[in-house]
Amino acid sequence: MKKKLSKIVKYVALSSILAFAISCDKNEEKGGNKQGDWTEYAKSYIPYYVVPESLVLAESWFGGPEPEFVVKFEGKSIGQYHESEKTQYEFFANKYGDTCYIRQAPIGRESAMSVAIDSISIVSDSDYDSKHPKGSDLSDVIKLYSRNYYEFIKKGYSGGYHGYENDKVISQYSKDELTLLLTFPGLVFHFDNYKNIKGNHNFTITIFFEGEKNYLQQRWLNLINDEKSFLFICGITSVWCFTKLQGRLRGK
Repeated sequence: MKKKLSKIVKYVALSSILAFAISCDKNEEKGGNKQGDWTEYAKSYIPYYVVPESLVLAESWFGGPEPEFVVKFEGKSIGQYHESEKTQYEFFANKYGDTCYIRQAPIGRESAMSVAIDSISIVSDSDYDSKHPKGSDLSDVIKLYSRNYYEFIKKGYSGGYHGYENDKVISQYSKDELTLLLTFPGLVFHFDNYKNIKGNHNFTITIFFEGEKNYLQQRWLNLINDEKSFLFICGITSVWCFTKLQGRLRGK
């Protein structure tokens, strides 16, 4: 029985290797080496990875029924075509399975996060509603719009050339949907309806990374709702959230 099981395991492993090689060959035959005006030949689809070092509150928008704020990551870039970064780049490409594109790809593709997000926490220093007193996690009421490459790669580079889109409350996100997140536009948080939000709030956003003891945190995103106006205010003087406020990488 053990010998038979061993043969089966070896056969499955060999089949997987052959399937992987055949898949790469098919992509190479399909893509060829002909370069167009807006394309380039690429073995891996993701052009470079960003290793997150800081969290930046990029902008806010409150001109409609669903006010939103955008959070972006900044950090070191690991590029596909930089010889000095080749080893690091190949590590990430192998980790996420982005090794078999082997065809023409559009120039100007977006970068991806080098590490997956494990969880996102948003809390307020005021009561949000009757079910969410101050200090409560608001991930079940605040929505997140994002794009990721992971689902695109898992599906054999099928569809989603600009990343698979998701737009739902934070708590509904799966692990795959928070992996290989595109760095642009970033994480777009938004509310269903500002009229449901009462009073003034100071939000703290904390992002925890998979398999890490590190996290990024942005404190004191001020939201003011006085029934007559609805504003996001970063810091003290800036109404529009193009600010220099940053959450630096921290250890637990």
